Amino acid sequence: MLKYGLSTVLAMGLSVGIAVAQTNLVTNGDFEGGSTDPFVTYGAATVSLATDGAFDGAASAKVTVDTAGANFWDSGFQYNANIQFAAGTTYTWAAFVKAESAKNINFKPELAVDPWSGFGEAMTAIGTDWAEYHVEFSAPSLVTPASLTMHIAENDVDFWIDNVRWYEGTYVPGNTPTAVEPEGKAATTWASLKTR
Repeated sequence: MLKYGLSTVLAMGLSVGIAVAQTNLVTNGDFEGGSTDPFVTYGAATVSLATDGAFDGAASAKVTVDTAGANFWDSGFQYNANIQFAAGTTYTWAAFVKAESAKNINFKPELAVDPWSGFGEAMTAIGTDWAEYHVEFSAPSLVTPASLTMHIAENDVDFWIDNVRWYEGTYVPGNTPTAVEPEGKAATTWASLKTR
């Protein structure tokens, strides 16, 4: 039986790049719970559960934008389930998003009441294929009530969102599902797979 000291085990772990898991502060960010709660919309937009073409798993949320607004913030998609931003804490808000056609979405972590102060706000160009978009932010003082808001009224293009994450720390890329292609036999070798 082999025995390793703690320093050897730590060195081995570091050499293979162990990733530290982020604690997701979002509830139902993968929409696999059978609903879109606690995500909501305001303005000329609605959110519904989509069960085809999800980024990962069986479901995503589809956000329908009925009309463009006079201002890009006239409609929005929000996660504001009794949350707050702690003072001086670095957060990352990330999500996989795709749109029916080109669309700009304004990611705005914000104070959820007037004057709607924003933190790390970013207008983001969304494409038609699933991709992960993110903002990093911090607030100089406690923000309560807070909201993770997406301003979506620049145009009336609908979009889908999946695997929403909000966590303490700087951005760490989200997991990308790996397609498994069965070969019809269990004896497929790594050498034959890696040459594809």
